Amino acid sequence: MQLSLYNRRVIEIRLKDDYSREITRLRVSITSKCNMNCFYCHHEGYLSQSPHQELSLKQIDQICSMINKYHIGSVKITGGEPLLHPDIVEIVKKLSSIGTLKDVSLVTNGLLLESKVKDLKLAGLDRINIGLDSLCNSSVKIIDRIEKGIKSVRDVGFDLIKLNMVLLRTINDNEINEMMEFAKENSFILQIIELINTNDEFYQKYHIDLDETERKIAKKAIKTISRKFQDRKQYHLADGTIIEIVRPMHNPQFCMNCHTLRVTHDFKFQPCLNRMDNLVPIKDDIENALIEVMKRRMPFNVHEKCIND
Repeated sequence: MQLSLYNRRVIEIRLKDDYSREITRLRVSITSKCNMNCFYCHHEGYLSQSPHQELSLKQIDQICSMINKYHIGSVKITGGEPLLHPDIVEIVKKLSSIGTLKDVSLVTNGLLLESKVKDLKLAGLDRINIGLDSLCNSSVKIIDRIEKGIKSVRDVGFDLIKLNMVLLRTINDNEINEMMEFAKENSFILQIIELINTNDEFYQKYHIDLDETERKIAKKAIKTISRKFQDRKQYHLADGTIIEIVRPMHNPQFCMNCHTLRVTHDFKFQPCLNRMDNLVPIKDDIENALIEVMKRRMPFNVHEKCIND
């Protein structure tokens, strides 16, 4: 007996907010714990110190069901430091087993990579982002602390590895060329990231506008790709170096091309990277929480305009 096209058709349910931005990506903070204390850290929006919390496997199962139902294609696991979660390998295994997911990645400071990277690869992890701000300044994340971890990532077969460099005035703004060279030598992608404002005085002291840096890199590029993800530019240089510029602040393009929904370590939906005043608790009813969080999703630049007007 032959099935009709109607019966064979797979109905895909998608999540879209009022600004026609489809949710294709989740950023999931699985723990608030960290084994470093970076002075610029925004703690995924939780600026004040709170008791350590982490997602349970039951909560991860709820997230997995949501991913499968709404055909979400990408998940980034964050913290704190996600490798401190006792069930990190099991979490990766659960996520990577979801048929709709095309990409499971993890961002880490790299301190625990050497001991865990093999199990993470076997569990199905696709990509790793490693925080590396400097090659020599010990006030931030430096290569000496994570060199073995970086080597182990390459040794177990991860092909796509990104280095996250938060650019800081007077700290590492003189190291961009050296970091580009290091990335090229190791076939890493270098992400130069704008500092997020967590304190006005601190921000004024260390923030650097990335316009001039991006202009210099763009002039050297032989190919420029505009990624769909937040309309981010990726610059390919003649020597093989690949650089991405990440500017979440004061950037309408970042907002209007945001297809990411965040889950916090205390199991809430966070509609916007730049806001902590409209979170939605998930509890045991993820569907009702989803309905509410989609109502609250608004580009940050629109929110700011509404306030100022």
